[in-house]
Amino acid sequence: MAMRAAKMLGMSGLLVLGTLACSKASADHSKVVASVGPEKITEKAFADTVRIMVGDEAKAKDVLTSEAARPQRNQLLETIVTQKALLRFAKSEGLDKDPKVQLAVEAATAQVYFQAMMEKRAASVEPTEAQLKALYDDYVKQADAAGQKASVPPFEQVKAQLPQLWKRKQGQAASDMLLTQLKQRYTVVFAPEYKPAQGAM
Repeated sequence: MAMRAAKMLGMSGLLVLGTLACSKASADHSKVVASVGPEKITEKAFADTVRIMVGDEAKAKDVLTSEAARPQRNQLLETIVTQKALLRFAKSEGLDKDPKVQLAVEAATAQVYFQAMMEKRAASVEPTEAQLKALYDDYVKQADAAGQKASVPPFEQVKAQLPQLWKRKQGQAASDMLLTQLKQRYTVVFAPEYKPAQGAM
């Protein structure tokens, strides 16, 4: 779980570091677990960040307290420290004012938001037997229409692989739903000579 949190932090480091910064309240007198120059990362701020990343109080507690999770926990803290140091270094070189960097940061932030909104809309439950069978039957129909039904293996033979396919389809459905909601919420108008060939939003 800690490794999953570290991976997520890599995707949305800027947002998480913002969370860390906001959690540095004057009432936080917990132990300092790391520092980056003059900036301190307290035990409470780190624990709050882990809870946000893991999304489950019991699992977060395990990440934060389990001796077996210590290497991954320490690696996660190192990742946070490295990112905070990198942000400071980049700002000291004026990169936060660089137009090209600002565009890249905006694009990366939009991608993180899109992924987070997709995950909120996608089903997080495991598929039922009936859902897997319906998915299989749909695939058989497509194969039959293409004259390839004979090459489709029996349901029981491919059943173990179907949950991943089902989840991918759920993710695609969530992506389509999000794009539809964007179109419904925001009216986008292009000048004729700038209109994308397939339209946009």
